[in-house]
This record gives sequence, C-alpha cells and structure tokens, in this order.
Amino acid sequence: MKAVISRTVLVILALFLLTASLHAADASLDDAKTLYAAASFEQSLAVLAEMDVAASKSPDVLEYKALCLLALGRVDEAQSVVDALVSTTPTFLPADDDVPPRFVAVLNDTRRRLLPAITKRLFSDARDQFHNNNQDAAKEQFQQVLRLTDDEVWRESNDATDLRTLASAFLELVNSPSNVRAAVPSRGVDTVPTPESPSRVAAAAPPRTELRPPVVIEQSLPKWRPTDAVTAQRHFTGAVRVRIGKDGHVINAAIAVETDPEYDKQLLQAARSWRYIPGRRNGEPIEMEKLVTFSLRMF
Repeated sequence: MKAVISRTVLVILALFLLTASLHAADASLDDAKTLYAAASFEQSLAVLAEMDVAASKSPDVLEYKALCLLALGRVDEAQSVVDALVSTTPTFLPADDDVPPRFVAVLNDTRRRLLPAITKRLFSDARDQFHNNNQDAAKEQFQQVLRLTDDEVWRESNDATDLRTLASAFLELVNSPSNVRAAVPSRGVDTVPTPESPSRVAAAAPPRTELRPPVVIEQSLPKWRPTDAVTAQRHFTGAVRVRIGKDGHVINAAIAVETDPEYDKQLLQAARSWRYIPGRRNGEPIEMEKLVTFSLRMF
C-alpha cells in the first residue's frame, strides 16, 4: 500500500515539475503584461527575454520591452527597441489607450523620423516589381505606400505628398496598363506620361471652396535618347513639379524625382514652354503647382 502511495506521489511530483518546466520555457506575453502592470519591470523583461526568436520580434513584445525600459529609465535601450518596432511594423499603433504618454511621444518621434526612409524604400521596391512585370506585388506595395503617406505624423510634408502622387499614378498604370501602352509608339524610344494628379493646393483646399486644377494645353515631353547601351536598357520613373501662373504659363519648374541626368535637363527646358488653362478658385485664376509624372523606357 505504501509503495503504491509513494509511486502516486512521485507521479504527481513529476507532473508538477514537468508543468513548471514547460511554463518556464513557454514564457508568455500575458505573464509579461501582468508583471508590467504590477510594476515588476525587471521581471517582465526577464520573461520577455525567454521567448523564442520569432516571438521576440513581434510588435506586442517589442512594445512591452520598450515600456519596461522606459519605466526603468533606460532611455537609449528603449529607443533602440522602438526603432526596431517601427522598422518592422511601420503602421504600429498601441492597442491600449492607457499607455504612458512618454511611450507615445517616443513612438511618434520615431515614426516621424523613420517613416520617410521606410516609405521611399517601399516605393522603390514597388517600382522595381512594376518594371519586372510583377503586377500583383507592385500593386500591394504601392497600396502600402499610400497607407504610409497618409499617416498623420508626416502626411502634410512635401515628401509624403510626392510619394502619394507617384504611387497613385503607378496604381493607375497597374490597373489599366493596356490604356497606357496604347498611346506609346510601337517602336523607338519615347516618354510615357503617367496619369496626372490634382495639385497639392487643390488637395489642401478648404471646404466649400471650388478649386479647379490646371488643364493642359501644351505639355510635350522631349524624346529620350540614351547616351549608351546600358542606360538604354534601364527603366526610369520620374516627376517634375511646375508652378503655373495666372496666365497659364509655367513660372518655375523643378525636378521632383530624378531620372537620366541629361534627360532631366532637357525636360526642365521643355517644361518652361508648357501652357495650361490656369487653375481657378471660385472662378478666379490663381497660381497653382502641378506634379507631372512620367516614365522612360525602351519599346
């Protein structure tokens, strides 16, 4: 009888130790959150440190690491974690409204600092996918660019506006490539204007104000003549920003997205002769900016 009881005790003890061991090895985010809520910041960090590599890179884990580090006054380490969080999940926002204002401030400052470079890389990757005829991948990435450029921490900046305009133009190309190519000569080298977009002034117009963007009268793009065979094999997508006066003539032109340096010089010269029906506010002519996007490629 005693032997049976002893064996039962041993089995129970073994199961207890096994359960404890599995629990320690499978440290959960919930445990870390509980410890954080109890102000046990060091213990919460220890639990998070026990998680496997994949789990340790998840947004929630990085968030709580940063929260603990900030609470402990380890600001530089917290900043590194927030950098990693924004770099891997640029759209991240805290799910809990009750996070410390200090964390929100660090997160917003980091996103404001990193989002432009992240979005530009994403746009460049999407453009490469487009030129490699990976249209589904390109479409998804251009849509991500639009989401990132609409983020309140930088959406009013010139960089966000230009990237949003270019991504929108590419999406129109992705959705109706046959319409664009139909307007291109069947042979030779030429430029292909991408769909036009309303000016930034129009986009920022106050409610109840009737704004009309400039209408093209003359907007001829010079032919692209590559200077060497290597350049001729490349695909470029660029943009020129023009400021159109009340008389419809171009007051100023500047390259917004560079392509072939020689072509950019020719384009600026040509842009100064472009003519438009000027933009209008409530029927009155006004100065207005317009971003003209284009592609250079061999057919």
